[in-house]
Amino acid sequence: MKNRAQRNLNSVFFCLAVTLSSSASHAALESFTPYVALGANHDSNVFRTSVNEEDDTVLHLGAGFSSDLKLSRQHLLLDVALDRAEYDNFSELDHTRADARAGWAWQLGNLWSGELNYRYKDELSSFDELFVRLKDMRTENSLTLDAGYQIHPDWRLVGALGLSDVEYDRRGFLDRDSDDVMLEVQYRNTRNTRVGVRARYSDHDLQNLEDIGGTLIDNDYEEVELSGVFYYEVSGKSALEARLGYLDLDAQRDEQDFDGVSGRLIYHGVLTGKTSVDVSVWRESSTLYDEITSYVISKGVSIQPVWSATSKISLQGEISYTNDDFKGRDDIVVPLGGESRDDDTWLYAISASWDPRRFLRVSLGYTREERDSSIAIRDYDDDRIDARLRFTF
Repeated sequence: MKNRAQRNLNSVFFCLAVTLSSSASHAALESFTPYVALGANHDSNVFRTSVNEEDDTVLHLGAGFSSDLKLSRQHLLLDVALDRAEYDNFSELDHTRADARAGWAWQLGNLWSGELNYRYKDELSSFDELFVRLKDMRTENSLTLDAGYQIHPDWRLVGALGLSDVEYDRRGFLDRDSDDVMLEVQYRNTRNTRVGVRARYSDHDLQNLEDIGGTLIDNDYEEVELSGVFYYEVSGKSALEARLGYLDLDAQRDEQDFDGVSGRLIYHGVLTGKTSVDVSVWRESSTLYDEITSYVISKGVSIQPVWSATSKISLQGEISYTNDDFKGRDDIVVPLGGESRDDDTWLYAISASWDPRRFLRVSLGYTREERDSSIAIRDYDDDRIDARLRFTF
């Protein structure tokens, strides 16, 4: 996997080098924004357990920058963020999180445009699916290419390619390569409405077999999805995006296969000059951030309001409900005598940000998460308070 990540990175650097050599005389630094950040958060249930909850306070020290270099009609983007986390009680969890992205927002002539991005992330994996006191760092390398071609003033062809590999320090059975290919044809009318047809293929290749009850399981699977898509924009004050289609998931074992309706509806509305809201509803497959070996069928709804109280103060909120049906796991575990799993998760969050100066942002947030699982030991409640100071130069 590391060789594959290196090849991906080399491809990005090659493309960027070609663009630099052909457009260097037109280079202009559009923006360069370095920053440092200080923060602390308190977690009431660090290990996401249903009993014997243990809390901790974590101090954060971060730094990074974002930049945009314009080369003629191209933009080279580079973002780097580092965050050091120090735990008060569980110092064995101390770690440094790294997140870096190199991107090329490109345009060729008047008909072709898109983005090429390479991203590297190294972070502490969550305890949502870990259930033991184990420091397990998750490393992800990903390469994405998005391209659009204007076939006709009213017709556009959009394609996307995504390659990623994920590695865990302590849970090798979660390591995987994933490939994703998407092709979409869009028609736009004069009322800012787009309709289209989308085809997507995904391949999930787990690197190791999983031992379940003494049986070695190959968890590789493929997905093919055909969908109708709809985009609607109204005067910049509201927008609707919808995808509805048919998903065919083909696993190594026939009993793990799935086929059925898949889709997502997203609405963005500006209610007043200071208030907006995003509403999402979905039913689709998920790997829970690659922290399970198979897949779940996830259904849910979320509401995210934003209120800009003043030019310097804003409030954000979120309420969401998610149901995760662990079908990929259950079709193997239940015949071996295990329990089926189905989780209901509620999330409530509110945060505020204040910009007293151009270079300073102060933020404070509270999040509560409640998970009710058909397997009692997977239940948990968690409360988190987060405070941050960010200084931009």
